[in-house]
Amino acid sequence: MDINAVTLALFLAGGLRLSVPVLLAALGELVSERAGVFTIGLEGLMLFGAVASAVGLAATGSPIAALALGMLGGLLAACVLALGTVLARANQIVMGIGFNVFALGVTSLVRQLVLVDAPPAGALRSVTMMKLPWLSDIPVLGRALFSQSPVFYFAVLLAVALWLMLRFTRLGLLLRAVGENAAAADAAGQPVLRLRFSAAVFTGLLAGLGGAYLCIVASGGTFIDNMTAGRGYLAIAIAIFARWMPLRALLVAVALGLLEALQFQGQYLGIELPAPLLMATPFAIALVAWIAMGRAGAAPADLGRPFLRGEGR
Repeated sequence: MDINAVTLALFLAGGLRLSVPVLLAALGELVSERAGVFTIGLEGLMLFGAVASAVGLAATGSPIAALALGMLGGLLAACVLALGTVLARANQIVMGIGFNVFALGVTSLVRQLVLVDAPPAGALRSVTMMKLPWLSDIPVLGRALFSQSPVFYFAVLLAVALWLMLRFTRLGLLLRAVGENAAAADAAGQPVLRLRFSAAVFTGLLAGLGGAYLCIVASGGTFIDNMTAGRGYLAIAIAIFARWMPLRALLVAVALGLLEALQFQGQYLGIELPAPLLMATPFAIALVAWIAMGRAGAAPADLGRPFLRGEGR
């Protein structure tokens, strides 16, 4: 394999690694949005997952336990957020933005109180790389596709599973029903609030794993303030841009991951673009997604609309 092939393989592998946290968060977001819950607090959920994983790694020394605790952190934070947006019927956008600010402050405080004197992270290879037999030996694609973190393989399989669930199962039909017309679903005897709350909690579970991936896999177990750096908002845009379809979200997340990888390896590929432009491009695409949502009218009809039994629309 010549140097050009090696450089291409490293670029592809880096892009796929960078796509994982936003892909996980986007998959969670599209599920909650299908159910009618606009989880603007996704950035905060990822931050809680990241700091919980860092605390877990410091306490247990196990990267697997750290990822699990990151998922738990995201889940618990999502329960708090869902109590306000789903059960208390607070404005989902206002509460989500406030939750993100709250998460930024709390996670920074936890870092100062708990993680300043944390021991250095041990071996993380069990979660950073898993080579698939034979497939990892394929030139270029083997290193890029089949020598990734186990979390990457999980995210890809999850995208396929969610596509099957939303398209072919009764649960998928119910989630779409409460997102399109909650009053009609309630009249048909479906537990609208329970389904929405469950979807919001599932979003927190995946967002927590995305934050934990950022901390444990992508950053070597080190938590820094605001380490999500807008990825939660980017994940929301991916869900919208993909029209709430998991397989499309997978493709969009990978494309944005490759675009982000150009910041680090573009010059080796002969691409001479200013780094600030490459950094801003994913968020410019996010703005396009928000505009497209407002113009196309393709969103679930009851997205962001609180539900109260017996209330007219």
